[in-house]
Amino acid sequence: MPAAGRRLYLIDGYSNIYRAFHALRDLSNSRGEPTNAVYGFLQMLRKLLREEQPELVGVALDVADETTLRREEFEDYKANRAPMPDELRLQIPWIRRAIEAYRIPILEQERYEADDVMGTLARKAAAAGYDVVLVTADKDMLQLLDDKVSLWHTRREKMYGPAEVEADYGVRPDQIVDYLALIGDTSDNVPGVPLIGPKTAVQLLRGHGSLDRLLENADQVPGKRGENLRNHQEDALKSRRLVTIHTDLPLEFDPQDLAHEPPDPAALKELFRELEFFSLLEELETGPGDEPAPAAVEAADAAAWREAVGGLEGRIFAAVVGEPEPVGLAVGGAPAEDGEPAPVVFADFRRAGLAEAARETVAAWLAPGGCEELAGHDLKEVLRLVPDGRSTGAALFDTMLVSYLLRPALRAHSLEEVALDRLGYKAVSLKEAGWEKEAAPVPGHGPLLALAGERVELPRRLAAAMERELGDGPLAAVYREIEAPLVPVLVGMEEHGVLLDVEFLAATSKRLGAELDGLEAEIYELAGERFNINSPQQLGVVLFEKLGYPVLKKTRKTKSYSTSAETLQELSLKGYDLPERLLRFRELAKLKSTYVDALPALVGDDGRLHTRYQQAVAATGRLSSANPNLQNIPVRTEQGQQIRKAFIAAAGRHLLVADYNQIELRVLAHIAGEPALIEAFEAGEDIHRTTAASVFGVAAALVTAEQRRAAKTINFGIIYGISPFGLAQNLGIPQADAKRIIEAYLEQYAGVKRYVEETVEQAREEGKVETLYGRVRWLPEIKSRNWNLRENARRMAINARIQGTAADLLKKAMIAADRRLRAEHPEARLLLTVHDELVLEVPEGETEAVGELVRREMERVERLEVPLVVDLGHGPTWYDAKV
Repeated sequence: MPAAGRRLYLIDGYSNIYRAFHALRDLSNSRGEPTNAVYGFLQMLRKLLREEQPELVGVALDVADETTLRREEFEDYKANRAPMPDELRLQIPWIRRAIEAYRIPILEQERYEADDVMGTLARKAAAAGYDVVLVTADKDMLQLLDDKVSLWHTRREKMYGPAEVEADYGVRPDQIVDYLALIGDTSDNVPGVPLIGPKTAVQLLRGHGSLDRLLENADQVPGKRGENLRNHQEDALKSRRLVTIHTDLPLEFDPQDLAHEPPDPAALKELFRELEFFSLLEELETGPGDEPAPAAVEAADAAAWREAVGGLEGRIFAAVVGEPEPVGLAVGGAPAEDGEPAPVVFADFRRAGLAEAARETVAAWLAPGGCEELAGHDLKEVLRLVPDGRSTGAALFDTMLVSYLLRPALRAHSLEEVALDRLGYKAVSLKEAGWEKEAAPVPGHGPLLALAGERVELPRRLAAAMERELGDGPLAAVYREIEAPLVPVLVGMEEHGVLLDVEFLAATSKRLGAELDGLEAEIYELAGERFNINSPQQLGVVLFEKLGYPVLKKTRKTKSYSTSAETLQELSLKGYDLPERLLRFRELAKLKSTYVDALPALVGDDGRLHTRYQQAVAATGRLSSANPNLQNIPVRTEQGQQIRKAFIAAAGRHLLVADYNQIELRVLAHIAGEPALIEAFEAGEDIHRTTAASVFGVAAALVTAEQRRAAKTINFGIIYGISPFGLAQNLGIPQADAKRIIEAYLEQYAGVKRYVEETVEQAREEGKVETLYGRVRWLPEIKSRNWNLRENARRMAINARIQGTAADLLKKAMIAADRRLRAEHPEARLLLTVHDELVLEVPEGETEAVGELVRREMERVERLEVPLVVDLGHGPTWYDAKV
């Protein structure tokens, strides 16, 4: 935005509040109260006050829709708009308190909307000689723009004046009202004129100049559009009245009333403590930490680099710069005691000798007796610079992982997201630093050095407050004993990679292609015509209009026929052939495109896949992976399992698979303290058969396959908080029968019932649940008035403790197994982890010894009330090792 001067900033309150609410989800305080909209709105407000330092400022808020002049004129105005979500409504009082604490006037007027308040004050301020900036994403406000009034579009981050309006919308600001009257607005239930969209509206207004002249000459507009203009003149005029912003409200413009005054620190501290916005509270205590970060100083050569970093000790901050390929390393010491930022030095790998020098430095810091602690954001990329990044003698403080533990449901934990979330600071992006389509900027480029400086300085600013928030309790132990030690283990797995049989995949692709061609021909024959098989709309017409299949479901949004997998499955069970072929076609097409054809393109020069494991994504604590995502390789069908044949061991080696047997059910038995489950696991019984015998009241030997399947479904369903509706869907039985099965299960397993009730109650009281080790899952929606949100939070509460504990156990086992392997079997390597299993590459002569070592570490990682059991398998391929 341009500099302030004699300038009035009018902030559209609800436009920005709604935007904050939807942009930042799942943020709450320890009482489970949602705080995301408050936090997002505060960050927007603070940024504007900091960067613009406006002379005059005000926030306009709507009054209730029912009382407005527009609602009086048109009863259905905004009738289509959903009511304010409960999670947002709860936050409005806090937002009003925040605005008042910043001593910014709240502008409201009975019977009018915020747009009208802003429009009136904008006109009067402009007449008094002030420049006015409207801060909103509402396109209706564009009608107010002229040489004295501009608009900062908060979604596009773009300043609009008359020229920008005409360039982007095709009409002048004085034509915006007519433009909106023609196209209408479904969100506000403004009717507009049928068949007149944005492009047509622009053409008509350019040809006729205004809505009035267009309606006068409507008989000259050909076709259906002209007919609609003639038949809907009243709708067009009514729409214009509804979208016209009133600029003549009985409001006085007094600059003194809108003067920007210093905030009330006591009121802000009280509010931030209540909301638990600790980073904002700390800023009030210590002063702002969002001034621009100093640019890095580039090392001219290897000698200059060694001299610059030679004196660093204690906590050292480091960051790899550039992606997907790194172009350099930035490092700096801890902040000085007087708060002055320590200088950041940058080694550009493209300069002679600096890549080797930087790697030597990192290796020395990570070696035993090296630096005390290496800190930064996403330290996995720094460890990757060392030939064997899985070895480190230094402690690690990774602000990405700490952010993930403190706020696991945050949308993302990149440095950009965390800096914006905690510091209100917009970090330099790669594009702003000079990257263009993965092409890096030249060495010495100013914006590149600015980015390098930020990559060290921002974690330095974040570290102290995050460390205090992490504390020294169970969550800190999860970081120290699980997440941080896992980083070098994952680096080793990623760098080593897994060998891929590309020739096998090429042959599989050819075979699947032929089968798909055959299926396509069968589908066309059964349908009686050719159509786009991948088009749900065309498929719906074929199935339900042409062939007359029973309509089972329609989509919620478009009300078109549902052709989902569930619908096709149900039709297939009713004896229809075409849905069965379609399901088969979809399965094979997805396998071919997602895995068979895609995986070879991701193979490195060494013939191996190098997936990237993501520690800071899944809110439950589970690992995920990308490029490729190996967590979703299908295993339920034979065709899906065949993909695992492409993952092979090198010559003279085997792949070893160590898989936890029903670990989540074992964790449930332990946490719930359920005697029957504990006894069954201790006896090594078939847990699903035992459950079926208890629930259906028959001897274990008499349990049918159908009863065992139902028991298996409910055993795993309980972990995910399954409902009678969900169980009925899974088993294909009436909901009443599913309800009776769940009730019988909980009656037989009183400990599980108690676990479910106590877990949900804890979530309601505290707004969170914890794993066995103290990993936290925040669930503010459990207090929502919205049944769907509340029910989903209930299911997540039941599941989070179980799945999160299982994830923690697997991570601890990976750390322990890797440590033993490096010491005793250095040629054996962890390659992959998928859900509850580990995949290793092992010399053939060490397969049994390594298998027993890994089994011991996995089974003894924690002493539970039930034994942890690991199933082992090995072979030349992943498929053979799993059979």
